[in-house]
Order: sequence, then structure tokens, then C-alpha cells
Amino acid sequence: MGVKKQKLYAYVDESGQDTRGEIFLVSVIVVGNQRDKLRKLLRQIEKESGKANRKWTRTARSRREAYIRRILESKKFIGLLHAAHYLHSRYYMDLTVLTTAWAILGHASQSYQATVYVDGLNQSQRDHFTRGLRSLHVKAQRARGLTDEADEFIRLADAVAGFVRDGIEGDDLMKPLYRKAMREKIIVSRN
Repeated sequence: MGVKKQKLYAYVDESGQDTRGEIFLVSVIVVGNQRDKLRKLLRQIEKESGKANRKWTRTARSRREAYIRRILESKKFIGLLHAAHYLHSRYYMDLTVLTTAWAILGHASQSYQATVYVDGLNQSQRDHFTRGLRSLHVKAQRARGLTDEADEFIRLADAVAGFVRDGIEGDDLMKPLYRKAMREKIIVSRN
């Protein structure tokens, strides 16, 4: 009988294309067999914070803060949240693939299979994204596109990207939380 493969699920979002490459951020949430329990917890946090299923940028600041505080205070997300930021580059797709590969490989055992969900990935980008992951030795099924409103984990990836951007850009409310998240390695950073 063969070795049972570890199943990994990666949820990917980015922020910063509007800066024309000045700053570009990628967030990746990697989960395994705890996915269903974490999904329930995320629903609860979304409800209690008032964020609901809204994008980070479309959520009131007080609700963003309540949501991200709950995420950062929960021990269940430590090591699952990944972020990387890049300066002065417009290689958005390649940087997103690179960051996704780094995050997945950090969780992978010897025998694994990854399923990747990327916010806004369209049909024509799927093959490029999947080939990119495989060229970086990631054992991934075909990458799939999702929208922010479709899934709790893709909304979390959106929130982490927005939160990290706010922290880097010096938002008064988010900067101290961002520094704490980096210092305590609640969010694993590639930079």
C-alpha cells in the first residue's frame, strides 16, 4: 500500500498593482487537514467582527481592525499566513507564482498534493500559473480562480494582503499590529 499524500490547499491574493510596480504584495494562506475547522472559525470571526464577506478595502476600518485582531490573536493561524512584498517590479504573475511556491514548499512533506486557489485568476492565466508552480517543483493540481466573496480563505488572503500593505505604508491603526505580527512570526514573511 502506498504512502498517503498530504493534501495542502493554498489561497492566494495580491495587492499593489495600482502602484504600477512601486510596491507589490502577495499573501498566501496554506492549510491542510485543519481546513474545515478553520473555515468555521473564519465564518465566526467574520460575523463577530462585522466584516462579513466583504473585501478588505470595502470594509470599515473599525471592522477591519476587529477582524485582523481576532486572526492575529488566534493561535490556530500561526504559521499558515504568508506574505511577501516586492519593490519596483511589474512581474505580477511571476512574483505571485514564486510566493505561492515558497509558501507551499514550506508546508510540504515528502509526499503531498497541493490545490491552489488564486483570486481573480482567469482561464487564460491558469495554465501559466500551474506551469510556473511545477517549474518550481511544486506538486500542484491545476490552479483555479476564485473571487474574494466566494470563500472564507480567499477573503482571509485578501485581508492579509491589505493588512500587510497598510502596515508597510504606515497606516496609524494597522502599523503597530503589523509590526507585532511580523515580530511574533504570526505572518511568515519572505522579506
